[in-house]
Amino acid sequence: MISAVLCAAVLAGSAAAAAWPDWAQDAEDWARQHALGESFMQAPSAKLTRGQTAQLLYEAAGQPTVSTASPFDDVPASYADAATWAAAQGYVQGMGNGLFEPNRSVTREQFALMLYRQADEPAAVENVLDGFADGGAVSGWAQNAVGWAVQQGLIQGRDTGLLAPQDGVTTVEAVLILQRAEQPATPGGNVVRITDADALAAQLEQAIKAIDQPPVFDISAFSDAGNAEMVTLNTYYALLSAHPEYKYAYDLQAAVGADGLLRCTFFYMPYRTGDYPAGFDGITVNSLVTLMQAARDNLTRQSIPIRIINQALTVDDMNQALQQVGGSYLLCELNRDGTAITITPLNNLSQAAALDRLEEMETLADAIYTQAVKPGMDVSEQALALYTWLTDHVRYDRRYYSDPANLPYDATTAYGALHDQLAICGGYAQALQMLFERADIPCWTVSGQANGENHMWNIAYLDGQWCYFDATSDRSCSAFGFRYFGVSADALTRYIWDRDWVSRLTD
Repeated sequence: MISAVLCAAVLAGSAAAAAWPDWAQDAEDWARQHALGESFMQAPSAKLTRGQTAQLLYEAAGQPTVSTASPFDDVPASYADAATWAAAQGYVQGMGNGLFEPNRSVTREQFALMLYRQADEPAAVENVLDGFADGGAVSGWAQNAVGWAVQQGLIQGRDTGLLAPQDGVTTVEAVLILQRAEQPATPGGNVVRITDADALAAQLEQAIKAIDQPPVFDISAFSDAGNAEMVTLNTYYALLSAHPEYKYAYDLQAAVGADGLLRCTFFYMPYRTGDYPAGFDGITVNSLVTLMQAARDNLTRQSIPIRIINQALTVDDMNQALQQVGGSYLLCELNRDGTAITITPLNNLSQAAALDRLEEMETLADAIYTQAVKPGMDVSEQALALYTWLTDHVRYDRRYYSDPANLPYDATTAYGALHDQLAICGGYAQALQMLFERADIPCWTVSGQANGENHMWNIAYLDGQWCYFDATSDRSCSAFGFRYFGVSADALTRYIWDRDWVSRLTD
């Protein structure tokens, strides 16, 4: 009966049971081992009320026999034993006048207070909350409780690195905290003794891979204990440099407390944790192509909220793909936590001026397409006509070699090729991309080296396959035959580029 009542309360309006997140599989196992009811097992993300919290604590303790009458007048029979037991154990108190208010929500700091009271309110280390950006948001009456919970390793912050003290505590969070509390008590929580930077790096990398928070570190024997915080940050940066795929851990806070223990908090991008803020509304991104399209469709904005649902995407790949958008006059990139694309004007332009330049480029590309492409041409013929126009009309800007300090910025963009008909490789490649787009030919720029020099060329999907184009190297060659029109990668014998990246871009 209790399980049925709770299930109705927790799962009201839900069509199906929710899955526990990947990072909480151990907590789910712990919950099943402790025979938590299906009302909790089926709703891991549900926010708990006071009645549900008392019931969860009671079930986790094995539902001991309760022989005394409930001291509360407003507790339904479904919660009566749980509320009575929780009050007797010191977890909860009434709200006055014999009321328990079982339907009132429980915040994360209130849950910490319940455990703190049950533990007889032990002393907490001062300044332990300083390592969290929102540590100052903890209510005054809860600071000792939350500080103690952090010190014991019970609360480590959400994946965003925030304590979120006023947010409602969820089932999975409460279970995870109880699981940690059941582990043998160790001053400072789960403490790992480290002696050098290599051991620290191994622990940090293990946490990043698991998208988890690292343990508390005992640095009493650390080789550079006096600079532990700086060593930790440098170790983190070295990990990201060696493993760019870890950049979803976009920030790290490290602080040595008054107890001499080192505490670290990772900040993870929500697309890897699924922990988007409540009510978050962003454009769905499931591939590099949809990411670029989201940016392309919203260049008039300064920030574009996005919800990335493909965890296989890496931060570097996404930022590199976004360089395909904006015509080198607007820089598109992920914000720090990967929840938005930011738009920044380049070359000392305002955003309005940059948008005007892009619009002018679009007009120029339309006119050239109309001029070069004749009625009845198929897609392959259109591609050849546009490539021929570009290689015949655009001259290479030799100032790149003779006077680089005075090379105009426009020469590196499609504007230099389409408007001035004077550009270097970046201008050729970006111009071809714009022209091919008008023929509905998917086309991207490729950066690398040719003959030992930095170079840019294109890859496009033509005649059922991806092939390469280098208009810069084929300039003025239309009369003699092109060498780099629609060729395979094997034909680019003097070129060096990241083929794996291009494969992911064109997948």
